[in-house]
Amino acid sequence: MRNSISSHRLLFKLNLAQRVLMKAVDREMREQIGVSATQGAALLYLEQHDGCFLVDLSRELLQNKSAITTLVERMEKNDLISKIPSQTDKRASQLFLTQKGKELCRQSLPFVASYDQIMIEEFQDDELELVSRFLNTIIDKFETTPGNFFRT
Repeated sequence: MRNSISSHRLLFKLNLAQRVLMKAVDREMREQIGVSATQGAALLYLEQHDGCFLVDLSRELLQNKSAITTLVERMEKNDLISKIPSQTDKRASQLFLTQKGKELCRQSLPFVASYDQIMIEEFQDDELELVSRFLNTIIDKFETTPGNFFRT
């Protein structure tokens, strides 16, 4: 039984599913509200953690330093966030949502809910429990940032 599971190449299927899904979400969010899926995730995180440091956002989005710098620069340019030098650590900056960022954050929430609905519509509760357990097992085995904001 285990050999047949490995022949399904779950690693590649998970990767493909994630990429296909995020491309669709990204395309729709850009068309509808003008932000990327990653920017939407950043806005959702900042809504709960306004004033966080760049390193915090980088850790929660699982983005490296150069990717998070580019993301923050774009979001700042589009007036979604403001980057303020930290009062306690002059080498660090804190991120704050602007009014426009708060509004777009509210507008991004329905995308999350609608895609959650689309993904689960053909499954029974017991099947969803199994999928959830499967994904949590993967996260538990490989997660490098325990307690990630987006896990819950």
